[in-house]
Amino acid sequence: MRTVTSILLTCCLSVQVIAQSAVKRYVTIEHFTNSRCSICASRNPTFYNTIAPHAADVHHISVHPPVPYNNCEFYLANTTENQGWSNIFGIQGTPRIAMNGTLLPGSNPLLPPATLQQYLGQTSPLYVRVIEPTGMSRNVVLQLETRGSMPSGNYKLFAAIVEKTINKTTPNGETVHRDVFRKMLTPAAGVDFAPGQPGNVQTFAISYNVNPAWNAAETYVVAFVRNMATQEILNSGTRFDPVLVGTNEATPRAVSFAPNPTRSIAYVDLGDDTAAAVEVFDASGRRVQADFDWVNSNRLALSFEQLPRGLYIVHIRGERGAYIARVVRD
Repeated sequence: MRTVTSILLTCCLSVQVIAQSAVKRYVTIEHFTNSRCSICASRNPTFYNTIAPHAADVHHISVHPPVPYNNCEFYLANTTENQGWSNIFGIQGTPRIAMNGTLLPGSNPLLPPATLQQYLGQTSPLYVRVIEPTGMSRNVVLQLETRGSMPSGNYKLFAAIVEKTINKTTPNGETVHRDVFRKMLTPAAGVDFAPGQPGNVQTFAISYNVNPAWNAAETYVVAFVRNMATQEILNSGTRFDPVLVGTNEATPRAVSFAPNPTRSIAYVDLGDDTAAAVEVFDASGRRVQADFDWVNSNRLALSFEQLPRGLYIVHIRGERGAYIARVVRD
C-alpha cells in the first residue's frame, strides 16, 4: 500500500502548464463600516451606486470594526476577525475603504467615481479561481495560477465567507447591507503562498458548512492573495467570475465512497478513469495520512482505520478529470 500525506489548506498538487499572459485584475474593495454609524448610513448608498455598474470588475467585502460603536450587530457576530481585519489598516473610524490593499483617505463621497476609474482595467500576473458549490455543506477548491512574472513579496492566501445581501433595518437607518463579512475560511493570518514560474498552478481544498443563521443562497467565498509587506492585493476571485480558458484543472466532480461512514476501508469507483494522485484532508486543517490501494484499474480502496473519528475530504486527480468526496470516519 502507498501512503499519501496531505493537508486541508495547502495543496499537494502543483503542476506546470503552458504559460499564459497576464489576466484581468479584479478591484478588491475592503469596506469598513458600522451598522450604528450615521455617517456610514449617509455615504454607503452613494458608494454602492458607484460600484454597482462595475459588478463584473469589483469584489467587495464589508468589514465591521467596533468603531464608532462596539455594539454593531455585524461586529458582534464575529468580534475577533472583524477587529483583526480592521487592525491591518489601523481603522479608527468609519466609513473607510481600501482599494487593492491601499487605504484611501476618508472622503465624501466615500469613493469618487474618478478614483474607481483609476483601478479599473488593470491586469495581474496571478489568476485566482474559486470553485464553490451551493447548499449547506460545501467543498471549495481554490486555484492560483501564475500567468506572468510575479513581483517579489511575502504572499499569503486569504479566503473569506461573505453574505451578499442582508435586508435588515439597523439602528443607523440602513436597510440593505452588502457583501457582509461573516467568517474567515482560511486561518485569519492567511496561508503561505509561494508563486511558481509562469504556468504553475497551485490548488487548495477547503470544506465548510453554512451557518444556519446565514442565508445560504446569498453566501459565497471571496479569495485573494495579499503581499504582507505592503498589504497590496494582487488579485481576487469568487465563484461568480467567468472561468478563463487555459487553466489546467477541471472542476472536481462529486463522487461517493462506500461504506460511508466507515471505520476502516471505503471504496470509490471512478468509472473509466484512473487516479494519478489522491489527497486526504482533515476538516481542521491538520496534516493527516491515509493508505490507498487499487481493487482494480478504476476502483480505489482508501483506509481510514488509523485516523481519528471525524469528517475528511478526499480530492482525487484522475487522468481524465478531478473528483472530490466527503467521508466520515465513524
